[in-house]
Amino acid sequence: MQTEIVSSPARQAEAKEAVSTLVRHDRPRDLRWYLAGPMFFGDLGTSRLYVLGLAFFYAGVAAPWFVAAVCALVFIVGWAYTVVCRVNPDGGGVYSSGRMIHPTLGAIGAFLLMANYVVTAAISTYEAVIYIGGPFGMERGLAPLISVVAIALIGVLNYVGPKRAGAFALIVALASVGITAVLAALTIQHLPEGWRVFLEHGRPSGGTGNIWLNLVAVVLALSGVESIANMTGIMVKPVKRTAKRAIWPVVGEVVLLNLVLVIIVCSLPGLPGVGSIANKERALDDWKKLPAAEQQLTERPPEITHAEHELTERVLHVVARHYVGDWFAAVSSIIFGLLLLSATNTAVLAMVSIQYAMSRDRELPAVFSRLNQFGVPWYGLIGACLLPAIVTLVAGDVTTLAKLYAIGVVGAIVINLMSCAFNGKLDILALERVGMWIIAAILGSIWITIATTNHSALLFLVVMLSGGMALRGLAKAVPTRVPVPAAAAGEVAGAEEELAELLPFAPDKGRVLVATRGNLKLLRFALDEARQRASNLFVLFVRDISVSFPGQERPMTLEEDREAAVLFKNAREMAAEQGVPLQPIYCVSPLPADVILDFAATYAADLVILGVSRRTGVLRALRGDVISGVADHLPDESTLLIHAA
Repeated sequence: MQTEIVSSPARQAEAKEAVSTLVRHDRPRDLRWYLAGPMFFGDLGTSRLYVLGLAFFYAGVAAPWFVAAVCALVFIVGWAYTVVCRVNPDGGGVYSSGRMIHPTLGAIGAFLLMANYVVTAAISTYEAVIYIGGPFGMERGLAPLISVVAIALIGVLNYVGPKRAGAFALIVALASVGITAVLAALTIQHLPEGWRVFLEHGRPSGGTGNIWLNLVAVVLALSGVESIANMTGIMVKPVKRTAKRAIWPVVGEVVLLNLVLVIIVCSLPGLPGVGSIANKERALDDWKKLPAAEQQLTERPPEITHAEHELTERVLHVVARHYVGDWFAAVSSIIFGLLLLSATNTAVLAMVSIQYAMSRDRELPAVFSRLNQFGVPWYGLIGACLLPAIVTLVAGDVTTLAKLYAIGVVGAIVINLMSCAFNGKLDILALERVGMWIIAAILGSIWITIATTNHSALLFLVVMLSGGMALRGLAKAVPTRVPVPAAAAGEVAGAEEELAELLPFAPDKGRVLVATRGNLKLLRFALDEARQRASNLFVLFVRDISVSFPGQERPMTLEEDREAAVLFKNAREMAAEQGVPLQPIYCVSPLPADVILDFAATYAADLVILGVSRRTGVLRALRGDVISGVADHLPDESTLLIHAA
């Protein structure tokens, strides 16, 4: 939180000149560990819903080896990010860390992370549709189309910047952890059988090269670790403690339950004879590539069965249905599906936040920080929904989406860890730097493997980087001012004219505070009240910016906000006409009600005037009701007056 006075001291000293505008940028640090943890789990914990199935797809009953290796990676990377969060308390994502070394490195890291979030949104939505629709007989072929519709609906909800997303994420995360723990408890009796099957049939096959490739194929379980670093700017201080409390419970839950569940999956009947579903798929693909004459001479390999598709795409539903029952499987699938949709929402918001922060830093065109009436960067929102929808339609299934996944997140983690370890200005111990370099080297080798063996992933990344860097070049070549919602054309005229003279603030008089975004009827009413009460008038304009994790972007200024400038110009003119002492206040904050309460208490307002919201009930439910928020916590010394203007 920072406060500054935008005017020259000379003008402040002149009693009859227009008083300066109080400007404050309010970025509250109210994210506690028990809220950050579920949001972190929404990214990291959801991976088990498809990673376990993918492990069996690629490795058969040898899957526990690979899940254990990835869990070890999750653990050591989780440790590394406790360091990243500690030394970057104002935003420790790859964009911020890389930018400390060089702006171009930060931009590359951001585009890698964007690529990760695109696939996160795509695969999470696809899996959500599979988990929710599967028990009700939905055909697999419809999943991509339904996923696109779901992504579009999430985009529509985020257009109004819903304030309840965090609470929803907390509820579904807790429900998911609970239902997963219940599933593990109800199936723990089959753990010995799964362990026996694993010991007898779980020897990895295909040589060292194939083992390494199978590990690389399931390393996408690391997706989500970057999200915790992006939250540090709004975490409750000390960030070091908050981050640790958020990271370790999630990492511990993910590692423990993943290891237990992967062994339980091994106990499913018939699994030892299945072998690698991926090999079965490759054999069929190779046969389809043969000339027609050779196909006639070669026996057609078998198709992947419905049961094998289920095991790959919704493995926990299969376990729940087989060992507990259809009803429990259906309930758990719905909860898992909602968790996956929450992960989609988080990924979309993260993409919007990255684009907004980069646009404010002139690393992307200014259009990506253009706000709609709800404070949402809506051009960025369009891209954040359109890209995952396209990827979902092109890929069409979870295994293809998984192939595109890891190259983005692994690259982003490598850049973040290397940037922090290299940056001598950060307070990192020598041993910690060595550990971060080693982890970065391991993940770097994985990234190189993906880039050299997975051509579709490399092509996807090249497209994302090329498009991002092209937009960055455009932003550098054509610098523009950041636009915000413009006031009506008639109001804008004359906004730059000389300011009207005002009476000086009278400390011995009462205080009336009115909060408005440009309602002139409400402003006139407030001025009449202040004149009749012989009071000073505070006119508060709150620019609500609905960006989840804005990072260290350059804050919006009053000079950029034409809507606020027009309001204050009109307020000055009207106050000068009626002889009312005026103090304009401009604040940038995602919490309008808290800002109103803060200024009402700070300036001991006798009367707080708000206008009746014209939003529908649905919008109030999504955005929250400012009047209710103020009324519930307004100091007893202040009176709330609601005006229907």
